[in-house]
Amino acid sequence: MSTVSEQYLPLFCQELHQLYRAGITPADGLRLLREEERDPKVLAWLDGLCNATEQGTPLGEALRESGAFPEYLTDMISLAEQTGRMEDVLLALQRHYERKNRMKADLRNAITVPAMLLVVMLAVVVLLITQVLPVFDRVLGQLGVRMGGVAAVMLRVGGAISRAGAWIGGIIGVIVLAALAVALIPRLRARFAAWFTERFGGRGLLGQLAVSRFASSMAMATASGMDMESSLELASKLCGGAKEIDEKTAKCRELIGTGSTPADALSESGLFTPRDCRLLKLSERTGSLPETLEGLAARQEEESMRRVDKLVGSIEPAIVLFTSVLAGVILLSVMLPMLGLLSGI
Repeated sequence: MSTVSEQYLPLFCQELHQLYRAGITPADGLRLLREEERDPKVLAWLDGLCNATEQGTPLGEALRESGAFPEYLTDMISLAEQTGRMEDVLLALQRHYERKNRMKADLRNAITVPAMLLVVMLAVVVLLITQVLPVFDRVLGQLGVRMGGVAAVMLRVGGAISRAGAWIGGIIGVIVLAALAVALIPRLRARFAAWFTERFGGRGLLGQLAVSRFASSMAMATASGMDMESSLELASKLCGGAKEIDEKTAKCRELIGTGSTPADALSESGLFTPRDCRLLKLSERTGSLPETLEGLAARQEEESMRRVDKLVGSIEPAIVLFTSVLAGVILLSVMLPMLGLLSGI
């Protein structure tokens, strides 16, 4: 059975929230959803959920047995059934997945635009040095003038690229095929994501996003009535994978196990900044730790997006400036000998 798309998860949580708020049982609510659904992929797992809940299986267990939903969602719904806070948990899950999808879309857009711009600019430069410069070199050679400076260097580079064109095309083709294989084959995509997360997921922007997910998960778990150790374990699974983050969450669990307060454990683990740690300690005294963690998650996300916008805002002008200057230098190196030749005539 195919898994539920991440884009559909917040809508599904919202639908379940409305059904529970209206006092409709899971079996009846899922049956209503199935009657209105037209997508065959959605109907495939909705049928299984309807059959399971009609036989008396709890919703969380039915979702887990279907294999179509993330473990985090099934764990949280099972916990909500035990604590009687299903409406609050479903609303929190809806916001969680909406925020997650928005972050992914923002990151995708932030990467796509500079990448496309870089490809276009590189194509322009390669076209200049492999096709345009040789024409000018032949024309100037017939007039008894040789190009020098940057244009000559670029001409040699262009010649090398032209001679190695088959090899370069083959390498690019292999890279494209590998990228398509990773994108289209779920097992390869999962392995690549795990490798990338382990190597780079705990640093810089990605590390900040992991901390944001950790804070959001902790807020949701503690607000749902889960004890601190279980909340830490659940949040660690969601944001884990990166070596740096795993070490910090493991240290936090160890400190909790030795009797430290949640705020002290989160502070000493290094997951949050000293300013955030002071806020956590204050919220622990006032009994508002879940709300504070949710606020920290939102602030971390906003700061991450600002960093992305700042990075994109500096990369795009840098790419344009570099390629424009390079193209201008090449053209000037070609035009100056021609101007000297015309002035001599």
